[in-house]
Amino acid sequence: MIAHNVLTVRARIAEVAKKAGRTDCPRLVGVTKTRPVEDVREVIRAGIFHLAENRWAEWDQKAKDLGEIPETPISWHFIGAIQGRSLRRYYRPLFRIDSLDSVAHAALISDLSRNHGTSQDVLIEVNATRERGRSGFLPEDLDAGLGRISPLPGVRVRGLMVMGPVPDPSGSKDHVRRVFEDAHDLWGRLKMAWPFLEELSMGMSQDFEEGILCGATEVRIGRLLFEEGSP
Repeated sequence: MIAHNVLTVRARIAEVAKKAGRTDCPRLVGVTKTRPVEDVREVIRAGIFHLAENRWAEWDQKAKDLGEIPETPISWHFIGAIQGRSLRRYYRPLFRIDSLDSVAHAALISDLSRNHGTSQDVLIEVNATRERGRSGFLPEDLDAGLGRISPLPGVRVRGLMVMGPVPDPSGSKDHVRRVFEDAHDLWGRLKMAWPFLEELSMGMSQDFEEGILCGATEVRIGRLLFEEGSP
């Protein structure tokens, strides 16, 4: 089932990218949060090597459990809330932290990565919907945030991560499209001053097609990969 889901999702990504007139195909990041290791192994066997977790302890355990798979280049993303205590306890270099939400956490990542003798790639999380309770930088604060984060040793900012709005009960995707279009425009403006912002991670299981149509360079998908009948 999971292998079939992976093929179906990849086909949908390619189809939407073609519809958008794109020559590239966005990266597919498999969101493995709450999924048992056996299912994650199946996703890996289906060819997905970029995986994402949202809790440090779960990432730590899965990374250890899956480290036994020979010749499998797993690239781990962290997409959850960056809690200082857990970060200090579990941190070791990973492919990318995609949910950097404050200058303070950037400074902590700088210290931890330098202690490991390396640099840590990150995406800056954007609260594009301005919803209370959501983490991330407001769009108007990004320039100032980048000015403080980009000089930090041991931290390499690679782009932005955007969360879409809560799905409309009517099924309409108009609001999603507007949020993603605005996010893409913001990304484009910021790249003029900060050319290292190469990535725009935008779109999940419920709205990845809109993300691709609006220029996402990668999408984060969990449910459609793991649940029967999802695609």
